[in-house]
Amino acid sequence: MVCRILAHHRMIDLWDHASLRVPRSDVIAVTPRFSKTCLPRTIRASDVLITDLDGRLLEGCGGLPDQFAVDLEVYRAEPARMACLFASPLTAMAAAIAGSELKPLTHMESSAGYGLSSWTMAGLANDKERSRSLAKQMCGSTAVNQPGVGVWTAGKDIFDALVTMYHLEYLAQANLVTTGLPAGDAIERTDSDKLWGQFSGHHHAVEFLGSLDPGPLAHPYPAFRDTYADDGAFGELKAAISFTCRALWERDTLVAFLEHVSHRLPLENRFLITASRNFRDMAPADITLLDYEANWLDGPRPPNFKWFHAQIMAERRDVEAVVHTHDLYGRVYALSGQRLAPTFRGGLNIATRLLPNYPRCDLIVDSDVRRQTMDALGDGHIVHEIGHGTDFVAATLEQATVDAIQREAFLATDHLSRRFGQPQTLHAETIDDLRAAEFSSEDWWWFYTAEVGAPRRSVAGL
Repeated sequence: MVCRILAHHRMIDLWDHASLRVPRSDVIAVTPRFSKTCLPRTIRASDVLITDLDGRLLEGCGGLPDQFAVDLEVYRAEPARMACLFASPLTAMAAAIAGSELKPLTHMESSAGYGLSSWTMAGLANDKERSRSLAKQMCGSTAVNQPGVGVWTAGKDIFDALVTMYHLEYLAQANLVTTGLPAGDAIERTDSDKLWGQFSGHHHAVEFLGSLDPGPLAHPYPAFRDTYADDGAFGELKAAISFTCRALWERDTLVAFLEHVSHRLPLENRFLITASRNFRDMAPADITLLDYEANWLDGPRPPNFKWFHAQIMAERRDVEAVVHTHDLYGRVYALSGQRLAPTFRGGLNIATRLLPNYPRCDLIVDSDVRRQTMDALGDGHIVHEIGHGTDFVAATLEQATVDAIQREAFLATDHLSRRFGQPQTLHAETIDDLRAAEFSSEDWWWFYTAEVGAPRRSVAGL
């Protein structure tokens, strides 16, 4: 239930987890390492794993989440802490990336910030030394930032941990509002403690958050795919392309009208490209068939951008899929020339590599312009057309989609953290650990497509 509530607020992803200690026992219930087979939006009670205090699996199927060793150390060290939560509240994470302290500004939420700290050891907390270090800090804090990776809370029960996480994100959003304003007063700790005492015995927070749980949602893609599987040639591939478009829309990765997704067919000199339709409503009937000379063979009228994607298909035989986006942050950052440091785990690989580009604003139609843009792309995975958009090329549709979503998310997080201060670079050892434990593009594709049509709400609506 807690995972589904966090998913409703986009405060959890594949890296995160929740656990609790079953009262009066040494038995731990923990979410599995999330993947295509179990996502935060789809999780059910039957997916939860049962372990002992040493992390030995007693019941359930699936791998244990990364850094679960921290939870076990908390339960050994502090009997009053009966639940642990590791999540990704975006605004709170952005503040931590910038090393910004959160001022106590609002009544109930301020309590989450009084004991907030940051754990800054290099690497992920998967070994004994690091897990004990982080657990010790959690036992003395209301919440602990792991900058660029996530946020930890440990409470008397799982809802106590959830309320702290929820309040921390709201508090970070309140602090974001103050940037650019005159320095104001903060909430006194004594007043906050008195207020919480006045709320004692009321379970309004649990009742409110519980009302946000939509229940375990079936992943929407299988039903969508099955609807079109027999809809002419390559129905399943067209369904996947359509759903990729809808996921890109859900993640605010693009303007969602004049962008395009292309995919090579297992036929000589043939590929598919989406027509100029709203990505929110893209369906297999909106996908057109072309050859590598950009000749229109079947389906709705293709976009003018067909010329560049046709040339990619002709010259880069290692490429199966291309995602072209009109990315808000991507376009502005490219114009600014801002170099990106590795500060955030999401999109770490695609966002921090050099961005080859065609240096003028153009639709990339003329042959000489296409040639220059192809030369800039070379044998890489990304090319940017200044003031226009970005093309992500990959060996799979899933990889091109995930690269597009995560690069824009990385830039948005970087921009948000700059509103708090100067983003701090991740330790080299942490980067190595993140890359070693990274999830597959297929798992991420299923995570993002699970959001299609699902309810969405930010914590404060900011």
